[in-house]
Amino acid sequence: MQHKFVITVIVVCLILSGLIYYLYTQNPAYDFASLLIGNITLALVSLLSFNIIKRGIRADNPNAFVRAKMTGTMLKFFICIAILLIYIFVKDRMVHKPSLFLFLGMYVVYSAIEAVPLSQLAKKK
Repeated sequence: MQHKFVITVIVVCLILSGLIYYLYTQNPAYDFASLLIGNITLALVSLLSFNIIKRGIRADNPNAFVRAKMTGTMLKFFICIAILLIYIFVKDRMVHKPSLFLFLGMYVVYSAIEAVPLSQLAKKK
């Protein structure tokens, strides 16, 4: 299951990077570097969160799963908030709103592709 998830995350990261590049070529107002950094960071955090929650599912204590799920979710959430704050302060509060919403959309995509295999693992257990 883990190898499939890693391959899925890499493929989604490449597809989203291609989308970011395409949007940047169509409209240079998109912040290519920031979106690419955000995409790679979300992919890495998604892999880390998946591993934390997977260990929680395999634990004998049901409370370990709840703690792992909350840890993974909060880790991803706070890292995304930190990335957004850094982006806002680096751009001196003159942000390109479509770039911001694209980043938030990437967060939703990575959360969705993480939720499917984790729910399948939880059903098996």
